[in-house]
Amino acid sequence: MTRQELLQEIRSILKREPDRKYSREEILNLFGKKDNDMAVESLLAELEVSSSLREAGSDVYATCRGGTVYYKWNR
Repeated sequence: MTRQELLQEIRSILKREPDRKYSREEILNLFGKKDNDMAVESLLAELEVSSSLREAGSDVYATCRGGTVYYKWNR
């Protein structure tokens, strides 16, 4: 999968249940393949950073609780 396709898949996972928070590990497990782990990890890190920038208007909200990062659809 390309980076754009992976990003679209991450967004579609979050959109399925917009009120639910997914941990990084849950998202990786939903992809199932280990081939994409590094790319998915990189995209999740980018989403985490972009969600912290207020002016970016990110459609993904990331928060950290107890050392675990959670992602949630923000629209």
